[in-house]
Amino acid sequence: MLARHFLGGLILSNSTQRVPPIVSRPAIPPSLDPPVVPESAAPRPEMAPSPSATPDVVTGRGDSLRSVDGVAAEAGRSEPEWALEESRGSVPVVPDVSRTPTVETTEESTEVSGTADDQASLQLATVGKKLRWYQWPFWLLGRVWDLACLCVLMAVVAAVPVVQLASLGYILVASGNLANRQPWRTALPGLRVAGKLGTFALWVAVSWIPVYLLTDLAYSAQLLQPGSVAAQAWRAGAFLVAFAWVAHVGWAAMRGGRWWHFLWPAPLRFVRLIWRPSMWSRASDQLYELVISLQFPRLWWLGARATVGALLWTCVPVSLMIIGERAHELQPAALVGVVGALGMTLVMLYLPVLQVHMASQNRFLEVFNVRAARHSFMKAPWFYAFSLFVLCALAIPLYLLRIEATPSQLLWAPSLVFVLFMFPAKLLIGTALGYAHGRQRPRHWLVRWPAWGFELVSVLIYVGALYVAQFVAWQGAYVMYFQHAVLVPAPLIST
Repeated sequence: MLARHFLGGLILSNSTQRVPPIVSRPAIPPSLDPPVVPESAAPRPEMAPSPSATPDVVTGRGDSLRSVDGVAAEAGRSEPEWALEESRGSVPVVPDVSRTPTVETTEESTEVSGTADDQASLQLATVGKKLRWYQWPFWLLGRVWDLACLCVLMAVVAAVPVVQLASLGYILVASGNLANRQPWRTALPGLRVAGKLGTFALWVAVSWIPVYLLTDLAYSAQLLQPGSVAAQAWRAGAFLVAFAWVAHVGWAAMRGGRWWHFLWPAPLRFVRLIWRPSMWSRASDQLYELVISLQFPRLWWLGARATVGALLWTCVPVSLMIIGERAHELQPAALVGVVGALGMTLVMLYLPVLQVHMASQNRFLEVFNVRAARHSFMKAPWFYAFSLFVLCALAIPLYLLRIEATPSQLLWAPSLVFVLFMFPAKLLIGTALGYAHGRQRPRHWLVRWPAWGFELVSVLIYVGALYVAQFVAWQGAYVMYFQHAVLVPAPLIST
């Protein structure tokens, strides 16, 4: 009896040593969790795992994980060991990567991809950003307001000498973004900032109306009763109201400059926070971030380079055109004028596109890369020709605004018209370049040659308008040097 028990324990211990224990591994994230293959489809040890397979495997019952290296190590065991593991239901399975993996949520997977509450909140935030049908009109109205404020801001900048180069730089940056195939929602940098600045300026002007009326009454009282007590009282009241208006506008700006900040000044909060250095430090940081977000040095530098490139392209043909028109004592003057006109035609065929190409590559030498412009035309000839036609068609009527010099106080008004005409034309050129960059092969010559003829006619009409403009513009023949089609969108003359 003792011998029987001794032999049975020995056999049991040997069988236990031959079967290695199943070590449970931590679960992998749901995105990498491979499918569970039925036991009937489990491969035998002689089937080596594929190198491209998923680096983790799942057991037949789905209760533990093993690596591919572990499966390869177990592949050299004998058949009884494999049969014993089959009987225990823990046969390692090499996943089939061709099948769609099933997602099994585990505790550790939530640690990698976030908790369930975080995922739910993220999903709600994503759904909240989607506009409903009744919100679309308000969204569209807001974007129209932002675009209008952007155009007004560019017109104001274009009316300031030297600073006006930043206006041209912004137009080229937006066009270059479209040439780089950026979506429209990101092609116009600072659009929302321009809308907020416009809203702030509007409420500042509205809140100034009572101050203006009271100041006018104080001025009238001083005219009717100079030096009287009533006139002094009106003057003191106007001064106090103006000081209160400055404090009100500054406090609204420190809180964010929204419309509700103008309607309700929050006096208790003003008394509690206006003395704290942290409030002033935060306001200065916000102002600094706003100035930095405008990217004025970058826009100005791009506009300056585009202006220099345009002048280098146009100075020679324009000079020849002026010589052919004005130098009557010169015998070959007519021939010189014709050569200048032909040269200006060739320049206008490429220069507007080259400026946008320079902005998209942010390299000054690209403004002379005629080959790039020709390749763009070959890939999208009609789009290219139509964009150049729109530019010439919108640039010609603007010479009427240069007949007489505009007062410097009102120079922003004609500049706004210039921006409204030139900005869409440059954006269209950028869109045409982006479309051309998206194509791999050029169009057939039967498509290219008619488009080139249409483009040539458009440019010839523009060059003819330049000859007429020197007789009607206030600047005379020098108006051909300052072409708003390739320079700053402004009249560039004032009194």
